[in-house]
Amino acid sequence: MKGFVDELNQPFLTLDFGQGELDFLVDTGFIGTLVVGEELFDASNAASAGYVEAELAAGQLYTFACHFVEFEWFGKMTRIRILLAPGTECLLGSQLLAPNRLEIDYEQRSVTLTQRLI
Repeated sequence: MKGFVDELNQPFLTLDFGQGELDFLVDTGFIGTLVVGEELFDASNAASAGYVEAELAAGQLYTFACHFVEFEWFGKMTRIRILLAPGTECLLGSQLLAPNRLEIDYEQRSVTLTQRLI
């Protein structure tokens, strides 16, 4: 899986979870799977999963609408919970990053996530 480092030195991976390709900010501090900006999300391919309250990095609490989606992740169909957030920002959390290998090359402005071979 490939990505890029933007002009602010933020690492992104480009991912398609069944709704077309989106650029996800790599957020190793987020222990979940995906946060998707509600302006980009198509609920017709997802199952509603209610709401979840989470503490954000700055300490405030936020209630996220949740959906389950199933998509191919490293060749295997995977079902995950997606949190919806206002706007268009998308985050990729550590639950999908682990146990794989994440490489961020700031000099080459590239990001690569490769599957850990067992």
